[in-house]
Amino acid sequence: MISRRPSMHGATLLALWLMWLLAGQGVTAWRDDVWLALSLGGALLAAPAHLWRLLRRLRWLFGAVLITFAFGTPGRLLVPDLLAGPTVEGLIAALHAAIRLAAMAACVALLFRLLPLRALAGALHRLLHPSDAAPPGPGSLALRLLLVLRDLEHTPAFADWRDWLASDGKADDTITVDVCPALGRADLLALAAGAGALAVWSFA
Repeated sequence: MISRRPSMHGATLLALWLMWLLAGQGVTAWRDDVWLALSLGGALLAAPAHLWRLLRRLRWLFGAVLITFAFGTPGRLLVPDLLAGPTVEGLIAALHAAIRLAAMAACVALLFRLLPLRALAGALHRLLHPSDAAPPGPGSLALRLLLVLRDLEHTPAFADWRDWLASDGKADDTITVDVCPALGRADLLALAAGAGALAVWSFA
C-alpha cells in the first residue's frame, strides 16, 4: 500500500498552520467565531480520531478552566440564595475559553493529520534553519519538541512514573526525521500569499 503524502512542502504547511493560529488571536468577535467554527469543523471532518484523543488528554484542563472562570469571575450568582458560588458571567466565560481550547486542540489534530511526526520534525528543522542543509542534531529543538509531541499523540509505554523510572532507560526515546529539502519558488509564493491573507484578515 502506498501512503499519500501532502504535495506541498512540509515546512510550508507548518508555516501556514502557524499563520492560521495567529489568525485566531486578537480579532473581532465575528472573525473569532468564524475561526473557531472553521478550526473545529475542519478537525471533525479531516481528523476526528486525533481530535477526540487530544480532547480526552485535556479533560483535566477543561475542568480547571470551568472551575477557575465559573467561581473567579464576578457577576450574578447562578443560585441567588447562596452566599458564594459560580456566576452566570463566569459560566459564559468558561464556555468561551473551553471552546477556544478545543479549537486549539483541533488545530493540533489537523497538523498531526497533515504531517506525520517524522515529516513534522524535518519541517520544523527547515523553518528554524532555512539555509542549513545539515540534518537536526541530537540536541536540536526540532527533535526535543517532537519527542513531546510523540507522547501527546501516542500513549506512553509507561502510564506510571514509577514504571518509567524502573525501565532503566529501555524505553524508546528516539525519533526518525524525514529529510526536508530547501523551499522552492512555489513554496515561497504560498508563504507570501498566506502572509498577505493573514494581514488582510487581521487588519482589514
